[in-house]
Amino acid sequence: MARAATTARTAKANTDDPAKDLDAEIAALREDVAAITATLGDVVKYRTDGAKTEARRLRKTAEQKGEETLEQVQDSFEAAEGELKSMIREKPISSVLIAAGVGFVLSKIL
Repeated sequence: MARAATTARTAKANTDDPAKDLDAEIAALREDVAAITATLGDVVKYRTDGAKTEARRLRKTAEQKGEETLEQVQDSFEAAEGELKSMIREKPISSVLIAAGVGFVLSKIL
């Protein structure tokens, strides 16, 4: 595409003076490079915006999954706490003896 535009400009600039032809070619190349640079800038901007959007979407998904996991863990702890309380109510002496045994073992370890 840029080559066709350069060739078209060269055909218009064809004169008897080779220096003028060279100057015209250089000017055409500069315009082509500027156009390519602008296009590349647009492509980079578009892809950067797309990457930012995808990163935001992934972050939001991760936050949602983290919140769901936290809720599940909290529910599990609440259920375990309820079971422990009911076990202590049903067998208070056994529970106290188990707690004393665990405390004794931990005191020896630490």
